Amino acid sequence: MKKRTWVYIMSPSAYEMACDICGGSNLAWSEFQKCVWCPDCKKDTPGAGGIFDGPIAHEVAEMFGISFDRINLKSKKVKKMVIEGEKSVWR
Repeated sequence: MKKRTWVYIMSPSAYEMACDICGGSNLAWSEFQKCVWCPDCKKDTPGAGGIFDGPIAHEVAEMFGISFDRINLKSKKVKKMVIEGEKSVWR
């Protein structure tokens, strides 16, 4: 598995993600890409995708206080998500 280079600034539970093993929402971002860490199961797992399982209405998510900004783990800098046309980019 590849190591992560960034994480979203909010916890996985903010995105309605859950552990795909126990169903719990007490999660943290895993050190590995495309995984979350479940302290209850003590495993890195893909998890249940929550809002990432379908199309995301970014403007609606923003109204609910959900941010898709990221933290670069090497530089510790926040990258803001910007919508350009139909694409999401982080700067």
